[in-house]
This record gives sequence, structure tokens and C-alpha cells, in this order.
Amino acid sequence: MPTTEIETHALYIDDSGTKEYSPTGTYETVGNTRHFVFAGVFLTVKEAKKITAELRRLKAAVFHTEDVEIKSNWLRLKKERTTRYLQRYGLSDADLTRFIEEYYQVVLGTDLTLLVCVVDKIQMREDYGDRAWYPPAAAYELILQRAHSEIVDCGPGDRCFSVIVDDMSGATPRGNQYRDNLRRHHAQLKKTGSTLWKGLTFEHLRDLRFVDSKRSEMIQVADLVAYNVYRQFRDYGEEWETKGLGTLPAYDWFSRIATKFRKGPNGRIQGYGVGKIPLRTRVLWRI
Repeated sequence: MPTTEIETHALYIDDSGTKEYSPTGTYETVGNTRHFVFAGVFLTVKEAKKITAELRRLKAAVFHTEDVEIKSNWLRLKKERTTRYLQRYGLSDADLTRFIEEYYQVVLGTDLTLLVCVVDKIQMREDYGDRAWYPPAAAYELILQRAHSEIVDCGPGDRCFSVIVDDMSGATPRGNQYRDNLRRHHAQLKKTGSTLWKGLTFEHLRDLRFVDSKRSEMIQVADLVAYNVYRQFRDYGEEWETKGLGTLPAYDWFSRIATKFRKGPNGRIQGYGVGKIPLRTRVLWRI
């Protein structure tokens, strides 16, 4: 029997890339994307409150209000950047650039762990055909495996970490709602354990909650992480499994957050902080 039901940790998740397989098997950078990413920010509830307060203070200092949503698309796309930040808050481009630098410094200075799963849809179809898992389902289970393995101060049977996901909308081609799918999958994992890793239970897993990203600093951080990882694989996906490379070429913002990914022996992040499915070739990428 569980000895406690205290929530001590939280995993905040957002996604990047499109969820569905292409019916034609072709993918684009605009439209249906080859890669789907679930990115998670894993930390204690206490640390989540601390970074939330720090990020809100930073927003108030720059925008003169805490009520500002930070989204990767809005920071990168010129029209969005101008209308949502520069014009609305009377900032110069240099002001916003300094804010972004300070924002990342707060994130990098926080005791948190980044957990990411990347689904390569082309390789999934090549390896598994029609039996290929739905990308969000595969990514969700892999990211939970890593979060569960990261828990070190949760007693046997204690359910001490919850999952908070950006409130997604829409439906699959078969009409199933994304949120309903994820809720059912979450409940099944709690009940029967992992499907992909036989014998792994999720005894420490608590609730699944959905929140509007506008009201969650941590979901906003997860959004930035998700896009940075998506860009890494869009630009250098083949190199992720290329043996013999002395250095992995990297998207700049991926490099900046690399030290925060979960690490294995000798600082390895492939398979630990950044999981890819399917993984065909193991390369000891490390920090």
C-alpha cells in the first residue's frame, strides 16, 4: 500500500511538430513534419514555484507586466515578434534579445532536468509498417519512462510525480480527441505499466492535468525546449545516429540547453535525456 500521496515532483510537457503520419509518406518543414517531439521539464514542486517567480519578475521588469506568454514561434517569426512583443510593449529588438538571454539564464540556473522524446515518422513506418505507434503515444510513454527512472527520493509505492501538459485541442483522423487519448494512455500506464519496456511499472506516477500555456511559466519553458529539439532533428537528424563524427553539429539553442538534459554514464544524453524512436544506431553523444 502507498505510504504517502504527496506530490513532490512535476513533469511539464509541450510538443513540437505535427502529430499525424503523412498518408503519402512525404513530409515538409511547413505542413506535416517528419519529426514529432514531446519535451518535458522535470523538477520538484518547490523548484517549479521558485523558477515561476523568477520568470515572472523578469517579465515584469522588461514588459511591465507578468501577463506575457513566451512562445517559440512568436519569438522567431518576424511578424509575430513585432506584433506580440515589440509593438505591444514598446520594446526594441535589442530589448527583446536581452530578455531572451536573461530568460535562458534563469532556466539554465535552475535545478531541473530536461526529458525529450523524438519520433521519426519515416523510420517508424519503415520499421513497423501499419503497426507503428501513434507518435504522441510513443513519445509520451518514453518520456514517462525517463521521468520515472529519474525519481530518487520517492518511497516504494509512493505516487509522488504528476504530469502537466499544454492544453491541446483537435482530433485524430479517426475522430478521437487528443486529450482523451492521452488520459486513457496515462491511466493504462498507471494500471499495467510500460508496454514498450516489459516489467517497468509506473508506481510513482500520479495525475495527468492539462493547463493553458498562457497561465504556466513551466509549459512556456517546455515549449521552447520542444522547438529547439525539433530544430536539432529537422536540421541534423541524420547525424544523430552517424558514427565517427567527432562533434555533433547542433542548432544553436539546442546547444545552449544541452547541459540540462538527463545524462547517463560519462555525460551521455542519447537515450537518456533525448530519446529517439526508433533508435537504430547508438552513438555516445555526451555533454
